[in-house]
Amino acid sequence: MKFNNVIRSEAELRARMGGPIAPSVVEKTLSSLDRHCLTFIKRSPFVLISSSNAEGRMDISPKGDVPGFVKVLDEQTLVIPDRPGNQRFDTFRNLFESP
Repeated sequence: MKFNNVIRSEAELRARMGGPIAPSVVEKTLSSLDRHCLTFIKRSPFVLISSSNAEGRMDISPKGDVPGFVKVLDEQTLVIPDRPGNQRFDTFRNLFESP
């Protein structure tokens, strides 16, 4: 199967699709946790941790427990407990290689 009209750059994508629809969309990135984030974290029974190794290979590790299992130390630091699992330690290994 061959694809026609393959988009190969952001400029081509923007030419076809246009730019962001509102300033709030561009400004959505936060540098710290706000009250909405904190409420969401407090209520969440599940989190996914993504990490990458030194070569950039990605891993996503699911973690879960009763809501509130993730602790907030401050507006930029979360504590996520480790639970018994497959003993691969992918996230820890990736953090050692690529903190």
